[in-house]
Order: sequence, then C-alpha cells, then structure tokens
Amino acid sequence: MILSKMITLLACCATAGYGEWNTYHGGGDLRGVSDAIVPPKPQLLWRYSAGGEVYSTPVSDGKRIFFSAKKGQVVALDLNGSKVWKKSFSRTNDAGAAMPVRFEAPLACADGLVFAATTRGTLHALDAKTGEEKWCYESGGIITGSPNFVPRKINSDRKDAKTQRTEKLSVLASSRSKQSAVVVLDQSEGSLHCLDVQTGKRIWKTEGVERCDGAPGIGNGQIVFGSCLAALHVYGADGKHLKDIEVGGDGQIAGGVAVDGKLAFAGTRDGGLICADLDAGDIVWSSDESEDQTFSTPSVTDKLVVYSSDDGLVYAVERVEGKTVWKFDTGGLPYSPVVAGDKVVVSADGVLYLLKLEDGAKLWSTEVSDDATAPAIIGGLIVVGADDGTVSAWGPPPTALGSNADEW
Repeated sequence: MILSKMITLLACCATAGYGEWNTYHGGGDLRGVSDAIVPPKPQLLWRYSAGGEVYSTPVSDGKRIFFSAKKGQVVALDLNGSKVWKKSFSRTNDAGAAMPVRFEAPLACADGLVFAATTRGTLHALDAKTGEEKWCYESGGIITGSPNFVPRKINSDRKDAKTQRTEKLSVLASSRSKQSAVVVLDQSEGSLHCLDVQTGKRIWKTEGVERCDGAPGIGNGQIVFGSCLAALHVYGADGKHLKDIEVGGDGQIAGGVAVDGKLAFAGTRDGGLICADLDAGDIVWSSDESEDQTFSTPSVTDKLVVYSSDDGLVYAVERVEGKTVWKFDTGGLPYSPVVAGDKVVVSADGVLYLLKLEDGAKLWSTEVSDDATAPAIIGGLIVVGADDGTVSAWGPPPTALGSNADEW
C-alpha cells in the first residue's frame, strides 16, 4: 500500500511536467540536469522485461516512459512500470525475408509524439498515447544520434537584430505545436534534416560536413553538433550555417553537445573536454585530464561540468575555467552522467552509481546487469535499460514518504 501511494505521488509530480526527460540527456539543450530530489540510497521500485536488449537511455513525456529494444520494438510504460503499448518494426532484407529494424539512436519525445530513428535512416513518429504511427521520413542516410527539437523561438541571450530574425522561424509560424520542428543528423555525411514535427514534411536540409556520430544540442538560438573534422558546427534555426569552431589535433567529437546560454560543452577523442563560446566562435578552455577518448555527453550545472571518459573515470570541472574539482573511478566504462539535484547518477559496466555532486564521494551503487544504459531522471525515479532486456526504476524507499527530503 505504501509503495503504491509513493508511485502515485511520483506520477502526480510527473503529470505536472516535473518528470519530463524528452531526450536521452534531459532536454533539447542536452545539459543532463534535473531538479528532482533523489535519496542517497534509492530502492528498486519495479523492473520490466522487454524480451530484447535495451541499449539506449529511456525518455519520458512525464506521463509515460519510452524505450527501444533490440528486436525492433518501441515500448511505452506507465510510471508504475506496466506496459501501455508496444510497436514492432521490420524490414525486408535482400533475400525477401522480414527482419527487425535496428534502433541505435536514443528515442526522443515531444508534443504527444515519440520519435524513433533507425540505422537505415528512417525516422518514425508515433502517437505517445497509443503507439500509432503518424508519419515516417526517409533521410537516405544513417541515423545513430538522438533526434532533437527546434522550438518556434529558441531561447537566446543574443540581442542583435540579425539573430532575432533567424529566431523567428517564419516558415513554421503557423505551427500549433510547442516544438515546431524535429532535427536529425545523417551520420555518414553530417547533414542536418529539419522536419515539421506534426507532418514529417522536410523544411530544410544542410550540406554535409563530415561523419557525425553524436546528437545536436539546441540553445542560444542555434543548433550545435560535433564531427570527425575535430570541430563544432553551428547552425541557425533556419538551417543557415553560422560558423565552425575548430578544436584541432585529435579533437574529433562523437558525443552529444551540451548547450547552456552562449556556451557549448563536448568531449573529444583525445580525452579532452572543451568549452566553446558560440558568439565569439572560440574555445574558452579545454580540460585534458583524461588520456582516453571522451565521447560521453557532459552534464552542465551553474558551477560544475560533469563528464565521463573511457579511462573509467567520472570528472567534475569548474564551469568557468575547466579546473578539475574531483574524480571518481568506476573501474569500468562509464556512460554519460546526469545530475539530479545535489547528486550525480552514472552507470558503468552494468553498475549504477550515485555520487555527491560537491565532491564526487560515492553514496550508493547497485549491479543492474552486464551492461546498463546511461540513466534518465524521470521525476523522482532513476530509470535505466539493460542488456538483459529489462528496464528498471529506483526511487525513494517507502519509509521515505512523509520524511523530510532535505535530510537526504
């Protein structure tokens, strides 16, 4: 009874928008930060078996949780972990036999739709309530990075008239949706495709720049992504190419780019983490603590930037100058960390960790499977998928109901 009341409480919070986690790293800016209160020792609340490996972080519209499974399935759960709907996708191979499609890109959700991109370049838009397919778009390429969204007016700190004009998005002015368009990256050529979120009709497409494995971050009136050219590429909401910011050396960027105001943050192949000024087009600082590639998406708070590297460490650096504040050794291969209030949540080699944001001290850990996805923070829930075909949620233990959350 207590557990049921607790999940109902979490569901009410999520219904109010508290639990939205629209992309694999939170919102469209990919900052990976939530205000949710996570207890220092979360309890397993439920576990759902999908029947096929789950390799991408689940997402949520605040009412439902969405994820893709290896067998070409997209699944929706309620916040209690019960199945709402499941849709399977297949294609015909060269021999004429049906086989499941592959979803390597994380899902995304907005405006009552769930977006699922296949490795063969098809973007499916599904009704979030029913799973009914509303439209699909053939990009003609390969999509491995998460879709993202362009609002009718992207939040921006820039005040000049030229930027204001690019933010108007007159081509989308008649749209009734909160998110006017969805954008995806063609991995092989590095071109951006911008589609009307409700119809799937292409609005614009950019010229390719180079191979792009990650996801674009959106903010400051701009769309930002990295490539194998060791550069950040910056575009306006109308698809206009604004600038390239060179990283140099072995600074190829294969992860998502987090955008906060006029700053962009990304990991690089040579183990660095860069902070770039989108207005000036310059690299503000570069942290080179790691000696291994850093292809995770960083979490960006007001004071710290938290990221992980293939050297097994999770790092926190000062946001202003990039100086290292703390390190935590997972002993494995950590995925993109996220920040929930005063805590950091990260998975590595199937183990889920909870750390103190202030100093990186370990608060809690639990073994999920041999491999687990980067976490999603959905209201008061920590949600991950795993290679054993499960999706699991942790949250406050039943005894925490009625207690003072400030004591956690």
